[in-house]
Amino acid sequence: MAQTLSRMSYQRARSFLLAGGLVVLLLTTVVMYVRRVDPVEVAGILLFIPVFVAFVFWNAPGGFIAAVLSVVIYTLLRYPAIEAVGADRFAGLIASRAVAYLAFGLIGGFANKQLQGSLGKLELYDQIDDTTGLFNARFFVQDTELEVSRADRYQSIFSISLVDIPADTLYQLGRRQRDRVLRELGRMLRASVRTVDRAVHARDGHKHRLVVVLPETAKAGATIFTERLAEKLSEYLATKGAKFDGEGLVGVALTFPDDQVAIETLRTEFAAIDKTEHPEAEEVPA
Repeated sequence: MAQTLSRMSYQRARSFLLAGGLVVLLLTTVVMYVRRVDPVEVAGILLFIPVFVAFVFWNAPGGFIAAVLSVVIYTLLRYPAIEAVGADRFAGLIASRAVAYLAFGLIGGFANKQLQGSLGKLELYDQIDDTTGLFNARFFVQDTELEVSRADRYQSIFSISLVDIPADTLYQLGRRQRDRVLRELGRMLRASVRTVDRAVHARDGHKHRLVVVLPETAKAGATIFTERLAEKLSEYLATKGAKFDGEGLVGVALTFPDDQVAIETLRTEFAAIDKTEHPEAEEVPA
């Protein structure tokens, strides 16, 4: 459950909440109408709908305002009967409705605010790519920032192995097969790296970017690793029917500090991918 929530943005959760709540309220109204409940009471149930919509979009303040308006409308609906038999008979009923609307609006608004904050924070710290199970673009940006700081402080090195797969190569496959291939690529990559290495997948426009961060790895070792990785990925994709423009995939090995400019450029590109995948992350409430 927690993993599912961590991969659900607040906008999606709000859509599910709104759809589910409206269905429940409308079904309740229909049942009451079929059972020939007092039409004013049926309308009273319908008045929960604007309260519900208000707190979903505007939290407790919106729920409170909509609840007050619902109380006023419900009282007006009861006004003809009040004039006929007096206010005493309906005072308790109106009071109970007022409490119900206000409690629904305020408690629901507060709960919605908590949901928004929780899902927003989970989205902010989500570092796993849903498709492959590898780390995502956000993790790469954060992780390489730490690696750069560590390398500067301790005068050490690290390398980055990059292999780009053109999206057209995978689009030759069916959608289900493409998803299976990407999951298998993620499994292969995790099995091909050391415990200290971090494998990343991100989708950037017309290509899938597979990156491995290699701590304490020099240029020569990173180059050999990258060549073998590109060859292994090419062979696997070929077995699945993928076609390449050339002989296969080509990788790039970058080492810090020698390739610092290229690494910073790559980090900027992955930061742009992260903003595309998580546009709401900058609006996470405190």
